[in-house]
Amino acid sequence: MGMELMKFKRIYVEITNICNLNCSFCSKSSLPKREMSSIEFEEVLKKVNDYTDFIYLHVKGEPLLHKDLNSIFSLTKKYNKKVCITTNGVFLREKLDILNMYDNIYQINISLHSENKKDNYLEDILFVVDKLKYPYISLRFWTLDKGIMDSRTKVYLDIIKNKYNISKLLNNTKLKDKVYLSLDDKFIWPSINNGYYQENGTCYGGKSHIAILADGTVSICCLDGDGVSNLGNVFNSSLEDVLSSEKYRSAIKGFQDNKAFLDICKHCSYKERFNNKK
Repeated sequence: MGMELMKFKRIYVEITNICNLNCSFCSKSSLPKREMSSIEFEEVLKKVNDYTDFIYLHVKGEPLLHKDLNSIFSLTKKYNKKVCITTNGVFLREKLDILNMYDNIYQINISLHSENKKDNYLEDILFVVDKLKYPYISLRFWTLDKGIMDSRTKVYLDIIKNKYNISKLLNNTKLKDKVYLSLDDKFIWPSINNGYYQENGTCYGGKSHIAILADGTVSICCLDGDGVSNLGNVFNSSLEDVLSSEKYRSAIKGFQDNKAFLDICKHCSYKERFNNKK
């Protein structure tokens, strides 16, 4: 008997693990730096085509750095996929014309907490937000410390308040049509070398989504940027084979039983956010 086709809300495809910034809050990858070619990307799209309608073009790295971004977007259009991007925003103005060519770009998340020294950074971001034609925009500040924000974040939020004439900004505040604010606390990236360990807990990883890294490694979730979970490699296996594996099935069964099966999941505190929703 064949396995029933799994349908994911989204699949993360890391088109590059190279980033132009080196932010302190972001985990450092131990994998070789590489960019997924457009030929490789189409191979991935063919293999995930029946499994999702949404492709997220990131795990680690800055997706707008990809040297053949136009081809990447063109392929998502060819396979009728809606696209979401998380970016530090530095190249948004430079890539504005390309972004406005594709009406299948569904959402762009802009990490305004990114650490950079670019002049007029926020001004450039807000300029682009006004010029983007199609996507929903999420202006993200995800490095709060138990709700407390640093001085730079406060300055940025004051600028946003003035621009959109809003006196109080909360998480999920609608700034204007299709533009929202996202506020969240920083978290510990999963790593088998961190000091966090908890076997109990559940997660949406592997259930609502999976991630495919730049080298083709299939990860249980978008936070496993080093592919420690390593469910297989999409360049030499079908996605059906990956999802039929004992390792993947055990991970999903574990979450159903409120237990983390994979070591990387035992070392991930992010699952506590889902436990609190139970």
